[in-house]
Order: sequence, then structure tokens, then C-alpha cells
Amino acid sequence: MMVSLTPLIGKMASNRENISGTRGHGNGHQHNGRLGRGSHATVSRLSPEAKKMLSYGLSLVGFGKKRQKCREALSIRRFRAHYGIGPGAVQQLASDLKKNYDEPINLSNLFMALHWLKLYSTEEVMAGRWGHGEQYCRETTKKYVKQIRSMKSKKITFCGLHPKCRFAPVDCVHIICYEFRCDPDSKWWSHKSNGPGVSFEVVTDPVDGHIRWVNGPEPASTHDLTFLRGGKKGKENEWKKSSLYFKLPEGLRLVGDSAYKGQPDKVSTTNAAHDPATKELFARMKSMQETVFKRLKDFKVLRGPFRHGQGTEDKLEKIKLCFEACLVLVQYDIENGHPLFQV
Repeated sequence: MMVSLTPLIGKMASNRENISGTRGHGNGHQHNGRLGRGSHATVSRLSPEAKKMLSYGLSLVGFGKKRQKCREALSIRRFRAHYGIGPGAVQQLASDLKKNYDEPINLSNLFMALHWLKLYSTEEVMAGRWGHGEQYCRETTKKYVKQIRSMKSKKITFCGLHPKCRFAPVDCVHIICYEFRCDPDSKWWSHKSNGPGVSFEVVTDPVDGHIRWVNGPEPASTHDLTFLRGGKKGKENEWKKSSLYFKLPEGLRLVGDSAYKGQPDKVSTTNAAHDPATKELFARMKSMQETVFKRLKDFKVLRGPFRHGQGTEDKLEKIKLCFEACLVLVQYDIENGHPLFQV
């Protein structure tokens, strides 16, 4: 096992060192070897297009030209506080959407959708903020969130798996929502939030930090192994062929917590017999996965409780739409100067 794990440990350590700013290319301005507050890897490397996106996005939320005369790091913090991702990621997203849709992309409306996902404002608040009626805000936001989610097939896929990747972390995250009044059942109860919710399954590539798989939603009480298999133990004939168990690429093993001990042919879990290097690698992978979940829940639409949807199926579809849209945004951010290994 050590033969295959050592190169990956080195790769992950190298990524961490490159991002840490030890040679002056790291997270913003350095003062006596310290990183500036709230700065990150994109501070000194914004493209001209990204700088224009930064300026335009800030102007939409009250930061005009005069208020933009500050440190770029502060401007980016303000931008992220309203839109959830960096200007470089928004610029790339807008470019990709323009290629995929015949109609022109309205940047103001795209920013409105990002703002809604990040802050989860009511349509009345949106109407005041963006200068449109409630119906326009509601319909336009839904349209652009769907367009963002449409990039999932290109951005969240095993097809781009790094060739050096032999192990990948897997875990489930719970999203809080209001009770399912049309389907009252204890299956929706989340032990993590002590309330109703749903669960999503996510896999990340530990070599380049890209998100490779998402599945869900399922009721929050669904065991992680049941989620992985697409069915319960002892009912193998009923397991869903669309589950991760059947979609996992050949040669790739998953790394999970103790909940996955029942599937050793697919998932490796930490045990006492592992050497220190293996334990460190597995711990770092699981930490990476938690970082993905943290970035997802930085979007208040996923922090809960999720309030949209009429009826069980409609609520599940809307939760799925927002979760996958936010996952696509996190992926764009990772690819555009905001990697998971951040110091």
C-alpha cells in the first residue's frame, strides 16, 4: 500500500506548500512573514477580465468607484461576502454560460442569482436590493440558478479524475429544511442538526481538489453505506444501478469514516494497523471533504432551514437544484484561485 500512497502524500504536501505563500506568491500581502487578514491566493493574480467583474459586482451592492479605492484583498472579501465565490470564478462561469446558451447572459441577473444563493434573501428584500418587482426577482433567479446547475455534467464528473488519484474521500452532508408536511416521517430526522433534513453524497479528488461526484437527496436518516450502495444490506438485487457503488471508476478506492466499515471492497477506513503515513493521508483527505462541506454551507441557501417547495417532491427537487448549483460554484472557485488547501 505504501508504494501507491507515498506519491499522493507528496503531491498533497506540495499543493499545500505552493499555496502557503512561502515564496511570496501566497495569500495576499505579507507583513513580517504573516498573511494579511482575509486575503487569499487570487489577490495578486486577478486577470483584467476578473478585475472588471470584481468592480462591476461590487457596484451592484453599494460599493461604487469611490468605495473601491481600497486594498484589493478587502474588495475581494466584500465580493465574496455578497456572491460566495471570487471574481475570477464568476468571470469563467459567465463565459461558459455564454457558450452554452443562445441568448445573451445578463450579468446583473447572474449576480442577482449568486447573491440569492449566498444570502438567501426573501423576494421582498431582493426587490428592494435589485430594483425589480418580486415576481421578476423570483423568476429570474430561478432561471439563472438552473443555468448554473446545468454546468454540473461538465464540472462534476469522474471523467476529469487526476491520473495519479488512487484514493478519494467520500462522505455525506445534511441540509436542514422545514418539515415535510405531506410526508411526516422520522426518516427525515437528522441526528446532526436535531431536526428535519436531507442528505447528499460527495466525492472529491484529493490530488487536485476537484469535486468528482454528487448524489442525492435522500432522507437524512439514510445510513452512509445504504446511500453508497443504493439499497440496504441483504437486498443486493434492489440496489440502484445509479449509486456510487456501481459508478466508481475501476482502480479507484474511496476513503471514509467508520460508517463505511461494512464495505471494505470499495471503501478504506482508518484502523490501528495502518502506519502513520497512511493515517495522516486518510485524515487529510477527510479534512479536505469537510472543507468542501464548509464552503457549501457558506451559501446560506444550504445553511438552512430551506424554505422553498410545495409538497415533498417539489421540495426535494428545489433542494437538489440549489445544492448542485452551489456545488458547481464551489468547483468554479476551486479552479479559479481558491483551492481547498488554504493556509
